[in-house]
Amino acid sequence: MRTRWRLVARCALAFTGAVALTLALCAFVPVLWGWRPVVVTSGSMGPLVRPGDVVLLDPAPDREPLVGDVVVYSRSGAPSVTHRVVGRDDDGRYRTRGDANPTPDAASVAPEDVLGRVRGLVPGLGAPALFLRRHPSAAVPLAVLGGAGLLVLLLAGRKPRAAAAVLLVPALAVTAGGVAGRTEAAFSATAAVPASVGTVSRFYPQKVLAANPVGYWRLGERSGTARADERGANPLTCVGATGGAPGARPPDSDTATTLPTASAHCAAGSGAALSFTGPFTVITWTRSTASSPTPHGRLVAKYGGGTGQINYLLSWNDATTAMRALLDTENGRYTVVKPMPLDTAWHEVAMTWDGAFLRLYLDGQPSGSTATTGTPVTTSKPFTLGYTDSDSVVGDVDEVSVFARALSDAEIADLHAAS
Repeated sequence: MRTRWRLVARCALAFTGAVALTLALCAFVPVLWGWRPVVVTSGSMGPLVRPGDVVLLDPAPDREPLVGDVVVYSRSGAPSVTHRVVGRDDDGRYRTRGDANPTPDAASVAPEDVLGRVRGLVPGLGAPALFLRRHPSAAVPLAVLGGAGLLVLLLAGRKPRAAAAVLLVPALAVTAGGVAGRTEAAFSATAAVPASVGTVSRFYPQKVLAANPVGYWRLGERSGTARADERGANPLTCVGATGGAPGARPPDSDTATTLPTASAHCAAGSGAALSFTGPFTVITWTRSTASSPTPHGRLVAKYGGGTGQINYLLSWNDATTAMRALLDTENGRYTVVKPMPLDTAWHEVAMTWDGAFLRLYLDGQPSGSTATTGTPVTTSKPFTLGYTDSDSVVGDVDEVSVFARALSDAEIADLHAAS
């Protein structure tokens, strides 16, 4: 029986030592390529990041922080703060917020105050060091207890390796606290929000709003005929549409709107601000709910219903094999066509016009362009999802946004990556 208990004790010590060593390696091996371990001292990033966790800071990241990234910043030598980027001001300063905080930080963060981007997390490794920092008087009693425990093990005939394993966990953790820096938060934890250090998927809406759209419809209403504009300017009124369909971005619980028939649509009234004579961008997510989409089904339109009356239009082609971007100027009609995957999965479709080229994008990637001349025509017909007269797309629509500028290839790719 004694032999069995010795075996159990050795296995437990070996397992504990292996876990502690693995956590230590996770925290300190990245130092070899320039990352820096930082102990978190407060709970405003909970429940994802807790006091005593070690975050791995990349002080020289390969890109500037994006909305959804976790960063560490310090203003004028003040204690550093680990918070998430939730937006960016016109002057380039970052708006930040702790995941557990109900409101953003009081002041924006200058780019030069950002110490780096968080690239990883080692849970709990800095907890003993954090305890000693908060209770420095406990250092001596703990050292005495540890020494006494080591002496007892040695006197009892245990091998030195076992004694070392017993002390490995606190030693490594205290070392982590001594080597790593410390970061705290500007607010205390109040309302936990699930999130991820490494991904930005749930922050897609903030990224869209940070790009300053003219209109942005999340289409998450589960019932009723109204669909809110996140900018508050152009709410949609739907006819024949239904809500509550699974959304385009599974990490987000926000739902989508379904246009179940060729006459179903959502319209934004006259929508003068949604007609453009200068550069613009239109982005939408769509999926067919049947194996065969609707012939020439209109998806997003500012369309007068006749030749020379398209301000912009995204629609299927007649053969239901491709998506089309259409634009009319006083010099004629311009079209870009991109074959679509023949499936019922969600796809992001975007069109831009920068004054010289009409471009079409599929799932964040450029999918064709055509040179244009002239100024886009405008129409008094309303902005629509689907179309008011007939030939509405049949399927689900989600996350529609319109911008009074041509987003770049990189911006569109970044938005798609965030989803």
